[in-house]
Amino acid sequence: MDNDFNIGEIVVCVNAKGSWYRLGRLKKNEMYTVIGFNPFDGGLILKEIKSRWSGHNAYKVDRFRKVDYAFTKKVLVAIKLQKQEKVQF
Repeated sequence: MDNDFNIGEIVVCVNAKGSWYRLGRLKKNEMYTVIGFNPFDGGLILKEIKSRWSGHNAYKVDRFRKVDYAFTKKVLVAIKLQKQEKVQF
C-alpha cells in the first residue's frame, strides 16, 4: 500500500478507535512523528508510540492525516488579531 507520508513528518491521529491495549494508547487528535514504514503494508512507525500488534510496531495509514500548517497559521493569525483588538479598547 502506498502512502504520501514522509519520514520526519508530523501526523495527527484521526482514528484511535479500538481497544487501548491493541493500539498502544494511541490518542485521537494527538500529533506523532513518522520514523519509518512497515515494509509489508506501508503502515506508519511512530517515534512517540508503538503498536503492540504489529511486527514492525506500525499503525495503519488511514488512522492519520498530515498536519495542515496553512490552516494552523491562519488560526494563529486570527487569535493574534483578536488579542490586539481587545487590547485597543
